[in-house]
Amino acid sequence: MALMEPVITRKARAILLRRIEYGDHDVVLTFLTAEEGKVSAFAKNAKKSIKRFSGVLELFTLLEVVIRQGRGLPYLDEASIESPFESIRTDYLRMAYAGYWSEITVQWLEEGVPQKRLFTLFKTALDALHDARRSPGTVSVLFQLLFLDIAGFAPTLWVCSGCGKGMEKLPRRKVSFDLERGGLVCETCRKECTQRVALAAGTVMKLRWIMEQGLSKAFRVKFSLAAEAEALTLLEHFLPRHLGREPRSLGFLGEIRRSRG
Repeated sequence: MALMEPVITRKARAILLRRIEYGDHDVVLTFLTAEEGKVSAFAKNAKKSIKRFSGVLELFTLLEVVIRQGRGLPYLDEASIESPFESIRTDYLRMAYAGYWSEITVQWLEEGVPQKRLFTLFKTALDALHDARRSPGTVSVLFQLLFLDIAGFAPTLWVCSGCGKGMEKLPRRKVSFDLERGGLVCETCRKECTQRVALAAGTVMKLRWIMEQGLSKAFRVKFSLAAEAEALTLLEHFLPRHLGREPRSLGFLGEIRRSRG
């Protein structure tokens, strides 16, 4: 007589990052959790089960989930909402930013690797994005920069990424960031750059402050419109290079921003 495959039940706080329709009634979900990082699960009859999942499985929602693991893909057994972040999904721009963060997170993460720092960062960013008083562009700068730090690809902002010369003191004119080298470059090394972004000294100083303070204080920072635009241009060019491909959501985000002038 064949032995029954053991079923393992896991409970977790989870942020829903991706939802893929599967057949007429089912969906495949991708979550971010603190203890297991990226977790994918099959939600059977999710599109017609009013009692179990109606209105619960919305993107960018913080949930309490119960996942059961038998043979094959884990399946979602229960889900309840902890924080809906509903104002994100009623604003196309905020939704586009959250979609971009979700895509780069799904692309970078491996299944089943603990990600406590990233989970805390993502939840903090969603809290800020949900606040109508906060600039979504500034929140995205903070998320991307701290995401890069967690991923081990933080930009070099204190020394020249070409020759290693210290650049603690910045000139009043704009400085150059070399996208290929991944950091600031001095006047000499700047001549060798083929892909660079210009940054005001004030923008660099804010980015440095965020890196020094980390998540505990970073979300207190405020950017001028000009500094926010410079930082977004830098990070949205720099981060995809380390992912190895351009996120599709970044194009949609650009269209929404252009439509709003």
